[in-house]
Amino acid sequence: MKKTLKNVCLSLALILTCSLFGSCESTSQEPSEKTQVVKNTKTEESDKNDSKSENSAQFKKEIQNMKIELVSSSDNPVAGAAFKTPYTVSVKDIDGVPYANYTLSVTYPKARNENAITFAQAEITTNENGIATFRPEPVASSLNSTISFEPKPPVSSPSLTKLIKTVSLEVPFRVRFQNAGKLVMIDIIDYSESGKMILDSALSTSSNTVQEFWKAGYPYKAQNADFHTVIDQGPEAIHKAAVKLVQGSNLFKYIVYGKVKYVSPVSESENGFSVTLEATVSVIDYATAKEYYTTTKTCTATSKNRWEVLKACQTQLAKDLTNDLIYAM
Repeated sequence: MKKTLKNVCLSLALILTCSLFGSCESTSQEPSEKTQVVKNTKTEESDKNDSKSENSAQFKKEIQNMKIELVSSSDNPVAGAAFKTPYTVSVKDIDGVPYANYTLSVTYPKARNENAITFAQAEITTNENGIATFRPEPVASSLNSTISFEPKPPVSSPSLTKLIKTVSLEVPFRVRFQNAGKLVMIDIIDYSESGKMILDSALSTSSNTVQEFWKAGYPYKAQNADFHTVIDQGPEAIHKAAVKLVQGSNLFKYIVYGKVKYVSPVSESENGFSVTLEATVSVIDYATAKEYYTTTKTCTATSKNRWEVLKACQTQLAKDLTNDLIYAM
């Protein structure tokens, strides 16, 4: 009985000591279930990180000597029409060895809302010769942008993104405007060196631009107009003058207007005459009277003849303007 009472007292003393000092831990060497889970989780994360590092290293090695080149470009369809031919690219190393069955990421324009372009992404795979093709979906509106082809990284990281940019391919992606039988009126006014309007010239940037529109696939759709008297009064006044000019006809879709001015006067040197002209041109939607696009082009020309140098500059400006406008209207 004394022995039992003594044992009880010892037990109570032990309990009291544990509660006061929290020092009575199990001496078992077996880890708890919680500790095992934490250790397993850390091991899995470590394995994943090691795998990512290995994949990144392999990816860097793969693209170190990679060359992505354009084999053939797609056509430039009108808005809403299908692309008749695909973009074709080749993926090879610097020695010409193809990357067979290799995945590329493609980023391309999908739509345009006024001047904001929405992009989409797709994946393509090369064949045994390292050749891959991509045919975009039809685009509902005209646009002038780019399409890019680049290797697809195993993980996302700033260092890989920077490396990818060194081997990626970016080429033009263009869709021409669809006028649906409607007409375009054009009035681009040339100015003299002294800043006065030139209205009686046999050759003008405006007439050249009309011709370039015809050459670009819009014959009889672009026409010269004349609303020079309101050219400085803004788009609303120009739209009213244009509507009055054609007596309210609904055959027109766009109004193109602008100015061509000297950046520097005609100068003469041992190489002949030189001049720099700048054209600023805007587009107004005929139906809504809204001005929604403006572009500026600069041209420098040199010729042995003073008259020819102006003509050359006007001709080049007309080509540059047309090449811009047909993808923006």
